[in-house]
Amino acid sequence: MVIAADDEQGDLRECLESVAANTPAAVTMLTVSPTAAAVNRALERLAPADVLILSEPCRVTPGWLERMREAAREDSNTATASALADAGTMLALFADSRRTGTAEELAERSQRLAEHTLGLHPRLSCAVSPCVYVRREALELVGALDEELDLRWALEVDFAQRCLLSGLAHLAADDVLVQPLAPDRQSTEELPAALAARYPYLSAAPAVADSGVLALALEAARGPRPRLWVTLDARALDGAVTGTQVHILELILALAQTGRLQLRLLVRSERIDRATLELLHDLPATEILAFEDLDPNTARSTVFHRPQQTFSPGDVAVALALGERFVLSQLDLIAYRNPGYFPDAEAWQDYRRASRHGMSAAERVVVFSEHTRRELLSDALVEDARIRVVAPGLDHQASSAQRRPANLHGGGEGGAKSSLADGFLLCLGTDFRHKNRLFALRLLAALRAEHGWEGSLVLAGTHIPVGSSLELERGFLEEHSELRGAVVSLGPVSEPEKAWLLAHAGAVVYPSAYEGFGLVPFEAALSNVPCLFAPQSSLADEAPARTATIVPWDARASAAAAHALLTDPAERSAHIQKLALAAAKLSWASAADAIVEIYRQAAVAPVRDAATLSRDAVRREARLSVEHEIEAAQLVREREHAQRMYEELNAEVGFGLSLIGPHGTLPEGLQRALLALSAQPALSRPLFALLSRGFVAVRAAARLLGRRPPPAS
Repeated sequence: MVIAADDEQGDLRECLESVAANTPAAVTMLTVSPTAAAVNRALERLAPADVLILSEPCRVTPGWLERMREAAREDSNTATASALADAGTMLALFADSRRTGTAEELAERSQRLAEHTLGLHPRLSCAVSPCVYVRREALELVGALDEELDLRWALEVDFAQRCLLSGLAHLAADDVLVQPLAPDRQSTEELPAALAARYPYLSAAPAVADSGVLALALEAARGPRPRLWVTLDARALDGAVTGTQVHILELILALAQTGRLQLRLLVRSERIDRATLELLHDLPATEILAFEDLDPNTARSTVFHRPQQTFSPGDVAVALALGERFVLSQLDLIAYRNPGYFPDAEAWQDYRRASRHGMSAAERVVVFSEHTRRELLSDALVEDARIRVVAPGLDHQASSAQRRPANLHGGGEGGAKSSLADGFLLCLGTDFRHKNRLFALRLLAALRAEHGWEGSLVLAGTHIPVGSSLELERGFLEEHSELRGAVVSLGPVSEPEKAWLLAHAGAVVYPSAYEGFGLVPFEAALSNVPCLFAPQSSLADEAPARTATIVPWDARASAAAAHALLTDPAERSAHIQKLALAAAKLSWASAADAIVEIYRQAAVAPVRDAATLSRDAVRREARLSVEHEIEAAQLVREREHAQRMYEELNAEVGFGLSLIGPHGTLPEGLQRALLALSAQPALSRPLFALLSRGFVAVRAAARLLGRRPPPAS
């Protein structure tokens, strides 16, 4: 063993005592100055043994040297093994480079490490001081340390790169922990010019690894934390109110209340509603990160959670840039399977590729229902081991007081003021085609024609520019003009307005053909309102038996059940009670607890080829994007240069043409004389030179006299 350290801070004695107490007596130990030359002399003296180099004073724990040797000798091609440190290195358990601790604290951390380490021994691209085990075979193969370099660069970079280029490898002993005794150790990341020239593939001090194995090993070695660091993508909170936005906001509130997370919320500061932003700022242990402030140096949290599908490669790139591990909520496969929600086929295929990319990169994929889980499996999008089913909650915390929609009696297909007082059918949801609002109109027609019901239908939801059912609805109302006065279209409504509509509706009609979960029937029941829905997709599994009253998609048969719920108190009560009992089980606290456990699973999940390939693809796309921008900038510069050259040439040619030709300023006879003279170089050259010198003299005289000089040729 070689301890390369000066005793300027009085730490060497404590290091020697710790090493002596925890190392077999048969191990030879030399103390030298912290230079490459001094270490080389020690390496020669200790031949032919392997050597463990402490490049600065450290505390160690029992069994440390044996485990270092086991790691280094695990594979015949290993050159070095580097120990973890509690702080201050690229293999640190804690980010704070100034972290300090006692010997007792080190022993406690080492015990926790022994309990939680995975013993992965991840590969590294360099050695990492201060504790490096060097095999003698590596020294024999590539030679000693370069004495022209500082010890750190000589060992961690130059020696390590020579080993790599010779076919050897480096690894981390993720079951060994040492404690540097100089907690304020600082090291520059500037690569010496000599090493940059020697290893041109290194633009800076090499990163220790480019795979997820090291991140996994370090996260496991740290053991369960009081608060797991999680970044949650909250960019969807952009002011619009849909089921997705409500879900994301309520999930954030519930996660913050668990007390088990250090949350970082990624938002678009120029879009998010001010009231929502203030609400997020007030959450405990929560940081707000503006998307506009991201840069390559933004730290990566342990986990990144995107609580909805990935819509573009950029969504995946952000996730992988801001989290060591990735959790994705795949709410449904509606858009994945429906090309009608995109402007063209290419846009749809781009979305499908982005969806597959996100699901492939994620360590865990969260779905709302068993139905969606089965869909992912049937399309071979995610293997079962990575899927987790977590139902959303219904006990919303961010709900506001009720507020009557301002345009309830105006701006729709017709007025329905008098009939609204008798209870109306309420159809909630965007006008996506699969939401099937057209069936709500057909049901209204059947209720009126078959049962003489005089109520109205209120349509509340955002209009979708691509894939909307709006034209179909207008066409139906044109054919059934008797309904136009009974249909009110409100457009988008806020949560308080939605609450008011639920409280005053006679029944909710929810004729969706496909839902990832389908909360509306349960929300209606909690508002003491029955809901008409079909046993489709997830609702076939999640809703209690015999509560789905729509017969798909028979309007006349469905109208009979609907009329009973609208007019029979006993039917209404039984229906509402069944759904309300099921809804009571859907709490955000339960959902948040389940999600936190998923985060912890993702943090220590085995590294997968697909996730590694996803990260590689993102890096490649980023590099290609930068190269494209450089090429584009170069092309612009070339075009600007060509334009300037053209303008200069055009000016010169234009001046010449202004003198000669049919419209030239020189008389035709003089033009012919000059042309004939130019054919006699012996005569023309001295004459033209004389004229040119005369022109220069005239310009100079004109300047002296303050006159405007003639134009330059």
